[in-house]
Amino acid sequence: MAAQQQTVLIETVTALFAEGAKIARSCVLVGLARSTYYRITRDYQHYVPVAEPIPQSGRDQPAALTQAERDDILDVLCLNRYASLSVGQVFWRAFDRALVACSERTFYRVANAEGMVGDRRRARSGGGCGSSSRRKPFVHASRPGQMWSWDVTEFRGPNRQDRYMLYLVIDVFSRFPVAWRIEYTTSDDLAVEMFAEAIAKYGAPEVVHSDNGATMRSHALVDALVARGVVMSYSRPRVSEDNPFSEALFKTIKYDLHCPDRFTGIEHAREWTGWYLSEYATEHRHSGLNWYTPAAVFDGTVVEVQAQRQAMLDVDYAVHPERYRQRPLAPALPGPTGINVKPVMHEAELSQAG
Repeated sequence: MAAQQQTVLIETVTALFAEGAKIARSCVLVGLARSTYYRITRDYQHYVPVAEPIPQSGRDQPAALTQAERDDILDVLCLNRYASLSVGQVFWRAFDRALVACSERTFYRVANAEGMVGDRRRARSGGGCGSSSRRKPFVHASRPGQMWSWDVTEFRGPNRQDRYMLYLVIDVFSRFPVAWRIEYTTSDDLAVEMFAEAIAKYGAPEVVHSDNGATMRSHALVDALVARGVVMSYSRPRVSEDNPFSEALFKTIKYDLHCPDRFTGIEHAREWTGWYLSEYATEHRHSGLNWYTPAAVFDGTVVEVQAQRQAMLDVDYAVHPERYRQRPLAPALPGPTGINVKPVMHEAELSQAG
């Protein structure tokens, strides 16, 4: 409500009150909240509206949990014996054992912030909620070679029982496929061999992210990568959004019009996948990369491609300025990304968005 309009309504209520009408009835007649009238008039003349109020969520709460206390709650939620229980069950069982010292609502709020509410049944036999994979992963990728993501998916063969397993590793920042292979089964040794070849060719990444499959968590693979200084990162069980880059590429492959519904054999699957990934890396203009190709972003030639695009736009703008409201800009270079990390917009993107 505008201040001038509010003042008129308050003066009207005051005039009606002076003539014998009740404040409550007068406020209803003019459409003014009675609390607003009392707050601004008579006993509340000292009230001064705050120019830029801070929302409740942004205020420093002196009674809020410390980070250590939040970590204690998460540790309780991740205990093996509580892995299949609801948050309410976990709270009261832990409370009776003096493992937590907070309200049930606070306990639930911390669990919800980490995405640990809802169906909490075990994701795999022998896999406890105590593993770090139950925590929501946050991994940044600001340049090629910093973070790899990998997963395994199935291709169908000529018969119902025929299945071929596609192992695929991509560089998260550029979406460039750094390694792949197709085998009849998943194997720890084959995964180790694939990563060894990729690291020999491109160098070791800082982080390798995957889901919680047995091959991904195998001692052979983990030991081989950790020995090269790689940090392991894992999705939460049954949360596909925690490994979006690999999941998105699998969907892109299988939804491609050229992808056979069934392959005639494993060699056919290997031949087609090799052709497709080559086309994808060098020809596919990726929307998540501002319409540059994964190969250009991975090898750094994206800077030259951007300059070439800008030169073409400048020529067209010089010849036909009437076709543009302002000087057109080539898409900005891809910005930082990652797992559960919001993408960052460059200044050029912000100006175009504005």
